[in-house]
Parts: sequence; C-alpha cells; structure tokens
Amino acid sequence: MPSIALTLLLAATIQPCITAHEDEAFVTEPEWTGTLAAGLSTSSGNTDRRSLHAMVDAELHKGKRRYSLGFNWLYADEALDGPREILERHAQVEGQVDFFLDERSYVLVTTDAETDKKAALDLRTSLGVGYGYQIADEEDWSLSVEVGTSGISEEFEGVDEKSYLSGRFGYSLERSLGESWTLSQEGEVFPSFEEADDVHAEVDTRIRCNLSENLYGQFQWIFDWDNTPASGAERENHRLLFSVGYSF
Repeated sequence: MPSIALTLLLAATIQPCITAHEDEAFVTEPEWTGTLAAGLSTSSGNTDRRSLHAMVDAELHKGKRRYSLGFNWLYADEALDGPREILERHAQVEGQVDFFLDERSYVLVTTDAETDKKAALDLRTSLGVGYGYQIADEEDWSLSVEVGTSGISEEFEGVDEKSYLSGRFGYSLERSLGESWTLSQEGEVFPSFEEADDVHAEVDTRIRCNLSENLYGQFQWIFDWDNTPASGAERENHRLLFSVGYSF
C-alpha cells in the first residue's frame, strides 16, 4: 500500500509537468499567408507583342505585430520590323510592420521602392512612420485607415535626384460579394510638405473569384497619379491586368 500511495503521489506530481510539456510541444509558430498571381498575353501577325506580370502579397501575424510584404512586376515589349522595343517595365516592392496598441489601433513603419519606365521614373523610395486604425475586421468585410509621414527620394530620367518630406494617407478595404467573389481596394496619397503641387497617389483595385480552395482568377486595375511627372510623361497611368493566382 505505501508503494501504491507513493506511486500515485509521484504521478500526481509529474502529470502537470508532462501536460505543460505537451502543451508547449503542440504550440506552433505563426505562418505566412498570402497570394501568388501571374498573367501572360501574346499576339502575333500584324502585331508581335507580349506582356507578362507577376505579384506576391504576404502577411504574418505574430503576437501584437503584423508583417506585410508586397511585390509586383510588369513587362511588355513589341517587335515591328526590327529588334524588340520595351513598351513597359514596372517593378515595386513594399513592406510594413504594424505594432498593435489594442485590438483596433496600431503604430506602423512602412517602406517602398518603385521603378517605372513608362513614367520615366528610374527609382522612387520611401520610408515612413504613422498611426493606423482598424475600423472593421469582420468575416465579410474589413476597413482600416492610416495617417503618417514619409521621407521620399525620387530620381527621374535626365533629372537630378530629389528628396523631400511628405504626409501619407492610406486605406485598405475588403468586401465579400458572395461565396466566391471578393472586392478589395488599397490606396495611398503622398502630399509633399515642401511643395504644395508635388503630390502623388496610388490606388489598387481588385475583383477576385475563387475557382477552388486555393486557386483564383483576378481582375486588377492599378491607378497611379503624379501631379509633377517627368518631362513628356502623363500625370495619370492606368494598368488593367488579369491574373490566375494561388493562395497559401
């Protein structure tokens, strides 16, 4: 009997430790979620033209921090009676870290780098800080707004590099349109603090249709507006893209 009592006592003592160890073993690290998408179009005959684009969006929630990464690339060329001529070449990479103060509000650090041949933009980089507020984060829709300041550096073709401090106003909206369809839009506006007419804005609108659990089709409209473009370039730039993507 004493040995049985001792065994039961040891089991009662060890069991919490085993349970705690098992709980730790089953704790998994948060994983990245996001989407990969790409599109291709070609034409031959009277016009020999090809166009390619690809994009990646990823997000990681870890404790009170949220990490976001984005990349998009677009290339188009055409051949007439000679070598191929580049019609468009655009690339952009961006990242952001949000530090949540509570369930809805957060402070953020954001950075971006972009190049655009059509706009004669050799390179534009930005680094900013700000404050964000999650107005809604429901299953069928979400909306957040952000405000802050950014340091921007721009270099256009044939023009000296220019750096300035600007404001930054942004928003992100996503709305479910049924079981398979989703509408999303993200926008940013950068008004310069140094020159009132130096403003640029970016709006990315997407309509997505889920084809399976992970596969989807997407129509995308990207609108860029620069109030002080390079010489010979337009203020407005529109890109319409159709992609097939994979969510993870």
